[in-house]
Amino acid sequence: MTTIEIDRASLRTSVAVSVRAPRVVRVALAGCGTVGASLVALIRRHQALFESRHGVRFELVRILVRDTAKDRGVALPRHLLTSSVDEFLLANADVVVEAIGGFDPAERVVRESLAAGRQVVTANKALIAAYGPALQALADAHGGSLQFEAAVGGGVPVVRTLRGELGGHGVRTITGILNGTTNFLLTALADGTRYADALTDAQAKGFAEADPSRDLQGLDAADKIRILAWLAWGVDPSTLAVRVEPLPADPEPAARAAAARHGVLKYLAGAVRGEDGTARAWVRPVIVPADHEFARVRDEENAVHIDSDSLGVLRLQGRGAGGNATASAVLGDLLEAARAVPAAAAAAA
Repeated sequence: MTTIEIDRASLRTSVAVSVRAPRVVRVALAGCGTVGASLVALIRRHQALFESRHGVRFELVRILVRDTAKDRGVALPRHLLTSSVDEFLLANADVVVEAIGGFDPAERVVRESLAAGRQVVTANKALIAAYGPALQALADAHGGSLQFEAAVGGGVPVVRTLRGELGGHGVRTITGILNGTTNFLLTALADGTRYADALTDAQAKGFAEADPSRDLQGLDAADKIRILAWLAWGVDPSTLAVRVEPLPADPEPAARAAAARHGVLKYLAGAVRGEDGTARAWVRPVIVPADHEFARVRDEENAVHIDSDSLGVLRLQGRGAGGNATASAVLGDLLEAARAVPAAAAAAA
């Protein structure tokens, strides 16, 4: 019988040597409101997990804000804060996260970061709906990447699904609840809450903006369905006309009428590709039967049904509004972007 002796000291040394230090990925964050502050908190809370599971340590190197003195609800080193876009864009970052919203200065931040070959993550549905193909082309031309899962559906991975798993499966229709604010309000009305009280509650919980007009008028959902049509069929989202019917100024009567018909009022968005290859899209209030799956989507949740030739109907559902839901989607994109950062660049951090 042969006996094998193990030198435990040598074993400990070899194991220690084989464990690699995590790659440092430098992150510049544009915007530190509800979503940006939630993202910072999530990164700090799960940093050890990112290091052990993904081999990545995120390091914030710059944060662009309008007011450097404002309390963000999360501790931020003052030396990282700047209100200058020029100064922000000079940051030595591998990944730029845009959480400002709107177009100015968000468009400049995204375009110049992509032109510099950086990985970019954004939750800006208006920006992607207006310039998505051009921004993607810019990323491709300069070796960067454009991640925007959080722009549609919050925590529902519909962008990743259409970009990847459903590629080539012949998507026929896309239908869903794409706005968490309106779904929260309509759920409250179905439960007997008055509209004014429901809106106040949604704003207090961070599910509705101080000015919720884009949500209530259907403009937010229209941007999102444009983006999904682009991903499904290659349609330029900026040229896709969406027929939008806003929620009624007082939706209580419509909600009561839906209940009287044994249904539930939902604010749906949809897109379909015709036999001629053209796409049509719409956003409107719809009474759905009480036993329909959309009727069971409550509060700030979103849900999307994608009908394709090969896979039938794929159903996705999850939280669609609020800082944590959106920040979680941004964080998923941040991890994806980190994988695209060249090892040499991360090693130089």
